[in-house]
Amino acid sequence: MAIESIRSKIIMVLGPTSSGKTDLALKIAKKYHGELVSCDSRQVYRGLDIGTGKLPAQDVTLEKGKNYWKMDGIKVWMYDVADWKRQYTVYDYFKMANRVIDGILNKGKLPIIVGGSGLYLKAFLGGLPNFSVPVDLKLRKQLECFSLDKLQEKLKVVCPQRWEKMNNSDRQNPRRLIRAIEIALAKPGSKVPRKNTEEKFKVLKIGLICPNEILYQRIDERVIGRINQGMIEEAEKLHGMGLSIERMRQLGLEYGVLADYLEGKIKSREELIRVLQGKIHGYARRQRTW
Repeated sequence: MAIESIRSKIIMVLGPTSSGKTDLALKIAKKYHGELVSCDSRQVYRGLDIGTGKLPAQDVTLEKGKNYWKMDGIKVWMYDVADWKRQYTVYDYFKMANRVIDGILNKGKLPIIVGGSGLYLKAFLGGLPNFSVPVDLKLRKQLECFSLDKLQEKLKVVCPQRWEKMNNSDRQNPRRLIRAIEIALAKPGSKVPRKNTEEKFKVLKIGLICPNEILYQRIDERVIGRINQGMIEEAEKLHGMGLSIERMRQLGLEYGVLADYLEGKIKSREELIRVLQGKIHGYARRQRTW
């Protein structure tokens, strides 16, 4: 393909976990001279490798570089770009991913976005209503000292309408409460410009689906595979390096369940596998609905 024909095009491979997104994207990249860009809210963190499923189902040769992994010679960007000690936001992702895509295009290659995180995908394609409100580090430092009850009361005062629109899960999530307060208190004119990806590029979306029974079987097999790869040992190592049980729960899904296992709330590997499989089934349903 000529550089001119590639420059205005992006492929996006979407679908629930274990549907084969990365495997397909690698095949497309090999055929059409492309590079992958992960669109996942947890694969951005260094050290969270097995639990986040960075490797595809197929066997690949692997090299690790700065902000990317190379699989069978194909670069997969947006891996290992952040420290798990701090929250990496959707805005952080948007800024860096756009720089990465520009770099891929400047090399005359085809960017292939691979994603399962709905919020990141939505922000990347068309932005969010308050996506461009920048982070207020001073305010966040103050709010991080607040209890959950105090954060809830604060949001009710500064923006009762936003509080009413939040679902119960968001109301129990300190990080989302802090962001909601931050947005409510943002000064007029503090928004930063953003580019709409679907206006800037021609985006071909490829959505992968399969029957529940097949998807669940693949998820179940993948959970066992990750356990055999050393997912528990990875969590123990990260915990020993300072990743707190609370932070593991904030990271969610696999790491939230692993936090319960490390605390002894889940008693055996067999129970851990059953809980993980059930949680990921639910996550896959939410991804497909999105």
